[in-house]
Amino acid sequence: MEDDALQSPNNMIPVALAVFGIVLGGAGLYFGLTANQRLNPLDETLSESASSSAKIEKVINGYDTQIAELAAQVAEQEKTIGRLRVYSSEGERNLKKLAAELSANREQIVKTAGKLNEFAAAGFRAPAPAPTPSAPTVTSNEGDPVEAATPGDATTYVIAAGDNFGKIATKHGVSVQAILDANPNADPRRLAIGQTIKIPAK
Repeated sequence: MEDDALQSPNNMIPVALAVFGIVLGGAGLYFGLTANQRLNPLDETLSESASSSAKIEKVINGYDTQIAELAAQVAEQEKTIGRLRVYSSEGERNLKKLAAELSANREQIVKTAGKLNEFAAAGFRAPAPAPTPSAPTVTSNEGDPVEAATPGDATTYVIAAGDNFGKIATKHGVSVQAILDANPNADPRRLAIGQTIKIPAK
């Protein structure tokens, strides 16, 4: 009986070890399943983070491309602005040159108009010429009357291209007024080529 009593505890040890092993296995299985359940969301989170990082990188690359395109456009616009400045400077110089030429032409026109006004005014103010005394007549041997040439008689002049009373007066050494007096019917503004006028004696 005592031997049976001693063998009973010895027989319980393997059973206890088996039970303990089963418990440890169950605990390990439990913790393994629990850890797996906890790791699955973490893996999903990491996957989502990796996907988000890829998307962010793609967006950044798109922005880099847009920045490069904008930089190229800005460079081209700067070139265009430079060309416009050059054209503007040339245009400004041309305008100044044209303005100077117009001013010179205007002054020349004013001077010419002033001279024409002087001639026109002189023509309108010209008094009627005094009656010219008739030349005395003499009788030749044959008995025909001949007009005697008096000293200081006027000569005639045929208007040529570019003539005016000022040039004609200077050429013959007389005054414009004297020519106007000798030609009361001649309009100094409307001289015609081939027209004959009188040149008074000096």
